[in-house]
Amino acid sequence: MNTITTIMGDTWDTIALRAYGGEPRALPRHTQLLMEARENIRLLDYQVFPTGIVVAVPVADDYDGVDGLPDWRK
Repeated sequence: MNTITTIMGDTWDTIALRAYGGEPRALPRHTQLLMEARENIRLLDYQVFPTGIVVAVPVADDYDGVDGLPDWRK
């Protein structure tokens, strides 16, 4: 499992963007992965992170954010 170190003002969303890339449809799933990682449970009280907090980055599946959508919407 990789890690990422926060900079002042980071949120779960901005950490997910830096860790997994910028696919907007997958952002909610990536944010959820970060927050559900066992190593990050102690960090759940943070809404806005200070500098220097180490966040575990679990491996993401190939989720593309379009589960359940009809083919014409993908």
